[in-house]
Amino acid sequence: MERSREYRWYGRAFKLFKRDSEDWKIAPRQALLLALLPFVLAALVAAMVPFKELYLWLVSEDSLIEWLQFLCLLGACIFLPTITFRLFRSGLARIAVLYGLVTLGVLFLTGEEISWGQRIFGWNTPEDLQEVNRQGETTVHNIRGVQELVPFAMLFAGLYGAAAPLVSAALGERWKRSLDKNLLVPPLCLVPAFLLAAGYRLFRLLIWPQPALVISEYGEVMELCLYLGLALFCWFNLRLLRQPQPEAGAGDAPRRMHRKAM
Repeated sequence: MERSREYRWYGRAFKLFKRDSEDWKIAPRQALLLALLPFVLAALVAAMVPFKELYLWLVSEDSLIEWLQFLCLLGACIFLPTITFRLFRSGLARIAVLYGLVTLGVLFLTGEEISWGQRIFGWNTPEDLQEVNRQGETTVHNIRGVQELVPFAMLFAGLYGAAAPLVSAALGERWKRSLDKNLLVPPLCLVPAFLLAAGYRLFRLLIWPQPALVISEYGEVMELCLYLGLALFCWFNLRLLRQPQPEAGAGDAPRRMHRKAM
C-alpha cells in the first residue's frame, strides 16, 4: 500500500514536470538534463576537494568558475533588456518596470563580478575605497557593512527561484488565470539550480558561519548555479515572447500576454 502511494506521488510529480516543460516549450529530456546539471556540477567540484591545488584553481578569482558566472550574468544582461523592451512595447508597463529594475540590478552585479574590469585593465583602487574594501578592489559588495548583506540577497534570490515554481505548480490553474506566471516564475527544471544556492546560504548562515577556506570558496559553485538559473529563466522567457502563440480562450492569461508581447 505504501509503495503504491509512492508510485502515485512520483507519477503526479512526473506529469507536473512534463506539463510544465511543455508549457515552456522545453523537451522533457532537455528539462531533465537541466534539472540534473546543478547536482552534477556541485558533485564534480566537491570531488576535487582532495586535490587541493586543482580545487583552489577552479574556485579562485579570475578562474574557470568565476568566468562561467560572468558569462551567465552577461547572457542575462543581454536577454533582460530585450524582454523589457518587448513588454513596454506591448503595453505591459508594470511588469516591464519590474524587469527594468531587475535589468539594472543584474547589470550592476555583472560589473561587480569582474570588479568593473579592474583586474583586466589593471587600474589602481582609489585610496578611500581600498581602506574599506575587504579585497582592496573597485567593488561595492566587498565593502564592510555591505558584504554582510550579500548572503541574505543570494538567499532570497535562491529561495524565490526554488519556491515560486513549486507554489505555482501546487496552485495550478488558479495561478495561471491570475497573471502571466511565466514572466514571474521559473520553470520547474530550474528549481535545483536555485535550491542548491539557497541551501548553501542557509547552511553557511545557520550551521557553518565560520570562514573556512574550502567551505567558503565552494560558494562560488553555488553562485554559478544561481546565475545559470537566472540566465536560463531569462532565455526561456525571451524565447516564448518571440514565438507566435496559438489563439487562447478568455481564461488563458499567460498565452494571451505572451501573444501581445509579440
